[in-house]
Amino acid sequence: MIPKYWFERGIGDFGQSTGVAATGIMLMRIVDPENKSPAMTAYGYKQILFEPMVGGGLITAVAIPFIIQFGSIPVLIVSTILLIGFWCLGVFYFGKKKE
Repeated sequence: MIPKYWFERGIGDFGQSTGVAATGIMLMRIVDPENKSPAMTAYGYKQILFEPMVGGGLITAVAIPFIIQFGSIPVLIVSTILLIGFWCLGVFYFGKKKE
C-alpha cells in the first residue's frame, strides 16, 4: 500500500498506532535522521486529516452516542463496512502501480 519509502512511512504509522503522533515522529527520526526521504512531510500532511477525525477527534466523540442510539451491533457492522471499503480503496486504487 505504500509504494515508495515504505519503511520510513510505515514505522511512523506504527509509532502513531502504538502511542501518539510524537512516537511516530521519534521513530521516523531514528530510521531517517538526515531526513533524506519525504516520509516526514507525508506524515505531517496525513496528520492534518487524520488527527481531527480519528485521533481523539470526531470519531472518538461520536462513538459512544452512536452506540447508545443505534446499538453496538449496527455500529460494528457500519464500522466494518467502512474499514473494508477504505482498505479496498488503499489496495486497489492507491496500491502498487505497474510502471
